[in-house]
Parts: sequence; C-alpha cells; structure tokens
Amino acid sequence: MIAALRRRVAGTDRGSSLTEMLVTMLVFAVILAATGALTIGFMRTNAQTVNLQDQVDAGRTAVETMSKTLRTAVMPNQMTTCTPTCNQDAFVVGQNFSVKFYANINNPGNVIGPSQVTYTVVTSGADKGKLIEKIQVHDPFVGADTNYLYCDADAVGATAACKARVKTRVVARGVQVSGPAVFSYYKPGAGSPLTPGASGLTGTELSSVLAVELSVTVQAGKSNLAAPTTYIQRITLPNAQSVLRKKEEAATP
Repeated sequence: MIAALRRRVAGTDRGSSLTEMLVTMLVFAVILAATGALTIGFMRTNAQTVNLQDQVDAGRTAVETMSKTLRTAVMPNQMTTCTPTCNQDAFVVGQNFSVKFYANINNPGNVIGPSQVTYTVVTSGADKGKLIEKIQVHDPFVGADTNYLYCDADAVGATAACKARVKTRVVARGVQVSGPAVFSYYKPGAGSPLTPGASGLTGTELSSVLAVELSVTVQAGKSNLAAPTTYIQRITLPNAQSVLRKKEEAATP
C-alpha cells in the first residue's frame, strides 16, 4: 500500500512531456512572429505617413513660393526710364525645368529695382531633385547710367561683391524630373503650352508669355516611399498683360 502511494506521488511530479513542450514552443513562435509582423507593418506605415506629409508640405511650399514671385514678373523698363539696353522682356529663360525672369519684389518705392529671379530643378548629380531659388539684385549704377545690369555670379572670376548680390536657397527636395515639365508657358489665346527647344523658349516666345503653369511632383525619403504628391497651379501674370497691351498698341498705326 505504501509502495502504491509512493508511485502515485512520483507520477504527479514527472513534468511536461516532449510533445507538450514542442506545442508550447510552436504557439510562442507564432505569437512572436505575428507581433513582429504587426510592429514592422506599423513602423512602415508610420514612416510612409511621415514621408507623405513631408511631400505635401514641400510641394505646397514650392508652388506657393514660386507663384508669389511669378505674379510680380515685370519688364525692367517699367521700373525706370532707361535706354534701349534695358528694354527687355520680363522673362529671360523659359525651359522645362528652369525659369528666369525679372520680378518687382522686396522693392518699396523702387529703392532696389527689379530683381532677377531664377528657379531651377536640378536634373542630375548629387543635388538631383532640388528646387533652387536664386534672387539677384542689379549692379550699382555708374554715374548717370540707370540701366539695370546683373553680373554673372556663377562665373569663375566673379567678384565677392557680385556674389553678395545673390541670395540662394533650396525651396524643395525630392522633386521628380522623370515626368512632365515643372514649368509650362502659355501665350494669349493658346490652349496648349509653348514647346521649349533645347535651349528654351526663343526671344519672340518669351515676349508673348502670359501664363506659367507649375507642376511639382514630390516624393520624399529613400525608403518606405509614399506615392508621389503632385501640385499643379497656373499663374496668369498681371504685369505681362500690361506689357502685351502696350506692344499691341505700339503696333497699331
């Protein structure tokens, strides 16, 4: 009787079997894998959400910045009485990924004069995808000469004074260059944009620009990419309308 009792007590203290341990380990592994997958998925979704918000902010800032400046496009001779050397059109360069024009910005009482503004999307190299803004004030007048001249600050021999007249900043990063043109140009009465050549719009085409359409597509980040965000806005130029009317009136006998 005592021997049977000992056997029963010993039988209840023998622990888990190998099968039970394997089942427990399998269940734990499944739970661990599911938890890891959910965590990774959450982190990826969160990263994509952050990237998407960055894209929205970058695209909106880029379009708002360029729109504000483009609306002030002006011919230099509208700012002062000058010789024919400053009788230039408002737009200097019109390309798919670059535009240069004269703008009446930061100029209360015409104390500064028109600034030369350039927006360029870098299409290759380490800075690919950057939208760069350059704002340059004119060179100091020499004597009674009131022509607006602008030095080449990118030239190898550019002086420190010349470079100091240019303010450069990056407006946006991650701008896509493999899709449609960032800058499209329209003349009066045209339903389709002008087609820039290899070097951009011709002088005649530049003088007829009435509206500029911005199409900025941004995709931020290098991993966990969100779908690209595109902002499109067409800006009709109030100053350009005035210039076009003057030309039409001058051509009328």
